[in-house]
Amino acid sequence: MQIYLVGGAIRDRLLGLPAPYECDWVVVGSSSEEMESKGYIKVGKSFPVYIDPKTSEEYALARIESKSGHGYHGFDFDAGPKITLEEDLLRRDLTINAIAEDDMGNVIDPYNGIADIKNRILRHVSSAFKDDPLRVLRVARFMSKLNKFEFSIADETSRLIQEIVSSGELDYLIPERVWLETEKALQTDCFDVYFKTLFDFNAIADIYPDLEGIDDALCSSLIPYRNASPEMKIASIFCALDNLKEKNMIDNLDEIQSRIKFPNTFKSFAKTALKTSKIINDSKDRISAIDIYEILEATDAFRNPKNFSIMMEFHNLADDDDRKIKIITDAFDSCKGIGYDEESFAGLEGDLIKNKIDALRIKKIDSSLK
Repeated sequence: MQIYLVGGAIRDRLLGLPAPYECDWVVVGSSSEEMESKGYIKVGKSFPVYIDPKTSEEYALARIESKSGHGYHGFDFDAGPKITLEEDLLRRDLTINAIAEDDMGNVIDPYNGIADIKNRILRHVSSAFKDDPLRVLRVARFMSKLNKFEFSIADETSRLIQEIVSSGELDYLIPERVWLETEKALQTDCFDVYFKTLFDFNAIADIYPDLEGIDDALCSSLIPYRNASPEMKIASIFCALDNLKEKNMIDNLDEIQSRIKFPNTFKSFAKTALKTSKIINDSKDRISAIDIYEILEATDAFRNPKNFSIMMEFHNLADDDDRKIKIITDAFDSCKGIGYDEESFAGLEGDLIKNKIDALRIKKIDSSLK
């Protein structure tokens, strides 16, 4: 039984990226029975993957795979104790992820991944790359993750990606697995490069038909959001698509979520962003007190001013001219102290109280605009 560190941890260390690294381990010459006898906990439903309960790190038995069906799970595999490290590395996606290190610090690089790291090239390890359609998304994600290193995709790898897209295999990917790759891309600064890469390979229509309309120009409009939260990044895409005349994202967002499978927090933020973006854009040069109050209510500003602040930060990123956002923020500051008190609201109940509070706040906002 031999254990090797593999993949991302070695790649990121060689690139000089800061620790901590996500450590994955491959186990050669072992079996499920031996792993479990040593206390490892099996977590992989399809593949022989185990967790070390002491470190929570992932250990997988060395395996070889053969295509047997469609999509990400369409594989048969052999994880017997005779599978070698080189055979296991051969099934991996890119050469930069097919590097291993033994417990003495010796690096095993049978497919020249170190050279490709030095030359900043994303290259497939073998022709089996095209058997797994998920690798189209993984390449796009590495293009975003490693953007500052100016990686490019090898011509022969680009051709295999084009074969995957043309084959229709992307249609067999399950939405949850597609979202997992997308969510990882959203956690990188250059998330726009992920979508641009998918656009360049004509993969958007297959992966995310609801996001058709993403093109080079739209991806460029996402750049200001590179340092934003993942929720803001997704919202920026929906807002950009909503600006296209044939799109109406807010009315279809519930259905879109059911297909893309992104979390409710993403949907909630995107809905508010779409609603407030429409108010801000429709107001053109001058925003009214009523417009501002709709924004305050949409963001639940009076009960949760942090939500309002985050949404204004989102809109501020979209426009070099931040004067309108400052007007909205100042208007909120002018009226946020107005609320219920017994003396002023004596004799009023229910909706009458709310109506009076609304009127007083709008009046205050209106005066602040003059």
